[in-house]
Amino acid sequence: MSRFVGHGRHEVTDLSELVSVEEHLDAILGLLAPPEPIELRLADALGLVLADDTTSEVSVPAFANAAMDGYAVIARDIRRADADEPVSLGVDGEVAAGVQDLPTIRPGRCVRIMTGAPMPPGADAVVPVEVTSSRGADVRIYRAVGAGEHVRGPGEDLRPGQALLSKGRRLAPADLGVLAAAGVSRVRCIPPPRVVVISSGDELVPADKEPLPGQIRDVNGPMLAAMVRAAGAVPFSAGIVRDDRKALRYVLDTSLGHADLIVCTGGASAGTRDLLPEVIGQLGEVATAKVAMKPGMPQIRGRIAGCPIIGLPGNPVSAFVSFEVFVRPVIRSLQGRRDVQRPVVRARAAEPLKAPRGKRAFLRVRLTRDQQGWLATPTGHQGSHVVSSIARADGLAVLGEEVEDVAEGQDIDVQLLVE
Repeated sequence: MSRFVGHGRHEVTDLSELVSVEEHLDAILGLLAPPEPIELRLADALGLVLADDTTSEVSVPAFANAAMDGYAVIARDIRRADADEPVSLGVDGEVAAGVQDLPTIRPGRCVRIMTGAPMPPGADAVVPVEVTSSRGADVRIYRAVGAGEHVRGPGEDLRPGQALLSKGRRLAPADLGVLAAAGVSRVRCIPPPRVVVISSGDELVPADKEPLPGQIRDVNGPMLAAMVRAAGAVPFSAGIVRDDRKALRYVLDTSLGHADLIVCTGGASAGTRDLLPEVIGQLGEVATAKVAMKPGMPQIRGRIAGCPIIGLPGNPVSAFVSFEVFVRPVIRSLQGRRDVQRPVVRARAAEPLKAPRGKRAFLRVRLTRDQQGWLATPTGHQGSHVVSSIARADGLAVLGEEVEDVAEGQDIDVQLLVE
């Protein structure tokens, strides 16, 4: 039965038909299975979420070593050294980093030592080279040091059994350094989810093709694939699919083998060519929703053979905002991340703003900063077809369902679009 049904009413949308943004997002998140970790080399783990707690099995440093270039000494030999009465010691060679054959330091003697080199037996301190001067085969020392000074002790950084990083941590470059120091070369992480992007519509042509009358270039496919990549997932473009049941069934079925999530645009409304809910329902489970938001009211969610599917509106701005509100949190959840939502800042409206009654409005704004804080300026016409307004925005002003008017200078929430 066609969903293209009129109701003979004076309002386009009855507010009683709407579901909240949170309700729809929670329903989508409920479709997700727990992500499966894989073992990766450290070089491939940056930015991914750690699947297990990690513990050091070694001491770091593994041996006492010099913290500075200078001379390895017995501290009591130079306890009286100062600028006026330097102490002279005989120098028995040099110890460089990586050397295994070490001389034993005898009283009254020392060795030159480089940063990171192992401390030779008998020595218990390092005198920085800057407070010494050479005198033939001897060295003059102009400052006393205490036992252990300028020496890195074994286990000073890490000890066996010491906790390193906890499960759920997103690995940063310094984290990889800690793991490498502890001899951990491979870790189990949540892999980047694979996301298939499908653009549907008889009117669409690729960006490199000249549209015929009635045709438009596909904006959503390239834009959403880039948003998927920017969110840390791996995009796969299924290209443009005609408004045809057989074509839609084929692309959905062939995408399942390499998708952790399928994102479709177009076919989410109530027109006679909006076939996506019907086709998803034939292959799996599906639900449509009118979400209390603008832009992006018509939404689809479903699942085929365990793979979640999100259907977004076809208008580019609606697709962009819907991705930020629904798809990005889903991708973050599939990554095992806890920070699924973008950061929000408070800003002043640079001009009066309007919002629809009963819907959460997402307005594209540009943020600037003055002495009073952030200032949010709309990027132009807020129609759901105005692609240029997206490119100029670095935030979405979020106006609650109860807000219809915002005065100039009034504080509003702005969801950041930049990291």
